[in-house]
Amino acid sequence: MMTPILSERDLDAAPGQSWATRLTARARRGWLVLRRHRVILFVTMALCLLAGVIFILMSTPDYRATASVEVDDIPAGAAGAVSTPRTGSNNIEALMQTQLEVLRSRALGEAVAKDLALVGTPSFLRAMGAKQATGVAGRGNQRQVELDRVVALLRDNLEVDLPGKSRVLRISFVSPDPGLSARVANSYADSLIRADLKRGFESGVQARRFLLGELDGARRDLARAERELAVYAGREGTETGADALPSDGSIATRLAQLNAFRAQALADRIAAQKAWESARRASAETLPEVLDNGAMQTLMTERAQARAALMEQRQFRKDAHPEMREARARLAALDDQAQDMANRIRASLKERYDVAVHGETQLAAEIANLERQAQTAQGRDVQLGIYKRSVDTYRMLHDSLLQRYRDMASQAGFQAGRIQPLDRAAVPTEPFSPRIGLTLLLASIGGVLLGLLLVAARHIFDDAVTSADTLAERVGLPLLGAVPVTGDNPQPPEIFAPIAASLLLASAAGLPRSILVTSAQEGEGKSLTLHALALALGRMGKRVLVIDGDMRRPVQHSLFRQVPVRGISEVLTGQTSAAEAIMDSGVPGVFLLPCGAVPPNPAELLATSALDSLLDAVRDEYDTVLIDAPPILGLGDTPLLAARVQTSLLVVEWGRNHHGGLRAAVEQLRQAGGTLIGAILTKQQGRAMEYDYHRGG
Repeated sequence: MMTPILSERDLDAAPGQSWATRLTARARRGWLVLRRHRVILFVTMALCLLAGVIFILMSTPDYRATASVEVDDIPAGAAGAVSTPRTGSNNIEALMQTQLEVLRSRALGEAVAKDLALVGTPSFLRAMGAKQATGVAGRGNQRQVELDRVVALLRDNLEVDLPGKSRVLRISFVSPDPGLSARVANSYADSLIRADLKRGFESGVQARRFLLGELDGARRDLARAERELAVYAGREGTETGADALPSDGSIATRLAQLNAFRAQALADRIAAQKAWESARRASAETLPEVLDNGAMQTLMTERAQARAALMEQRQFRKDAHPEMREARARLAALDDQAQDMANRIRASLKERYDVAVHGETQLAAEIANLERQAQTAQGRDVQLGIYKRSVDTYRMLHDSLLQRYRDMASQAGFQAGRIQPLDRAAVPTEPFSPRIGLTLLLASIGGVLLGLLLVAARHIFDDAVTSADTLAERVGLPLLGAVPVTGDNPQPPEIFAPIAASLLLASAAGLPRSILVTSAQEGEGKSLTLHALALALGRMGKRVLVIDGDMRRPVQHSLFRQVPVRGISEVLTGQTSAAEAIMDSGVPGVFLLPCGAVPPNPAELLATSALDSLLDAVRDEYDTVLIDAPPILGLGDTPLLAARVQTSLLVVEWGRNHHGGLRAAVEQLRQAGGTLIGAILTKQQGRAMEYDYHRGG
């Protein structure tokens, strides 16, 4: 029994295989593809190497000269200047990128052209391999056109390198003349340094002008502030010197004194008020002030004596007695005097109370007046302080700007630039390009890649079958044999003897009982192949029945040189039996069931159960039944036949079936239920087999 060859898709989908096995299988298939198309790979590599050699021979040698400069983030100041800390890495990168763009600028290119006098001399254009510039309407005069051309050549051949994160710029120029390359590279470095110095000088001039303007403004602001301070101090009558005392100092002292007096006046008023309240409610004679008064005490003593004398005389005399009247008159006078003195004392208490109240009121009014004066003085001092601070601020700004201007003026003409020269460009002794080794290496790599690309494209887009390997790769079928080109003549039976022998091992029971022979497209030689295969099997002593199932273009009766009377179409329609329609082919062991009448729609006949009945009727009478089927693509007859036979055999023309036609035919046959045992390669024009001992059979 023949073992079917799996396609690439079948190998990928095969269960139980590890990734290493699948990778090995893919590598083996890739190696076979490269081995088969090795001529394409070798020719492509040779052509690419030849192109590289031609490029080297035809290229003009170019020389590259390199000068280097150092770029500092801060310019070197004058002697004794205080150094400024370096900026961060981001600012350094921005500075280096800025200098890089300056090198590539048109202005610097024009400076180099002027420095080397490249405009107006054709030697530079000849050295660069460029043509002489001619004037163009609308673009200026001839010199401007030449300048534009020279600057364009300078910028196109300039190379600037920033090695790593250093502060070094490598300036290179490439040209066919080594001396010119060195001169241009050094001129670029010198022009960059001069441009940096010029920018530094111009920026210093602009800075001094700016500082001078700011200094004049600060001077005017300081004069205005001092004038406003003097006017305000003169209007308010205050001093503006450093020794001037605050205007509210005396007011605060006086206010503290008045507050102390007010406290004493308050205590006096409370005491006078208590004394007056007591005198107003109590009897005048019982007042402490009255009792403590010496004159009042004397008067009261006299009154007591007069009253005692009156009481004594009343015991001896009557009230009408003159002495009694005199005694009473004297007592009444003393009473009037005592009352009058008590009233005067009470009035003095009231007057003292009124005086205390009046004094307290006056102190409160004076304190309120002083507080208002203190608030006014405080506001005046605040405003005066504002004027003083304004004067101090403008004076500080003026002094700072003045000192800065003096420093810049003292350093003018001594300031160094940011860019310092490192290495001068030397005249190169060896050409920079072309690089022979690198060019040949790139040509070799390009040839390999292009060759692999062409091989892959040939493998992907070319479905032509020319060997057993390509047949297995395209559709996963084993190749049973290959036959040479014979035109439309019948194939020699001896060529098909090995193929017929291999069919005896196609199944476990030996030769399959029914075999369908078809092709993907017409004209591939399927009918001739079936005819020769039937003759080879007949020579082996097998009884073979050939059924011409191609009812659209039947040819088997012509190959056997028979004239059919009935055929398979009559058998399927019930007009005759199989035994009556089968005829002797004239070859021992080979019998023929021709097509008969060509039906209008063969697919309808093949779809009936009559075909199954026919195959059942003839299966036991013959060793095998060979059925000639129509091409697969474009017709529906072959899938109907393939579903009813034991095996199918595909006939493939050598070098045909491009663009997936063969794959589509095999897929269609398999989807219909057909079992393909292999293929026969017809019309061979070269080697049909590429046997490899390492391929595994």
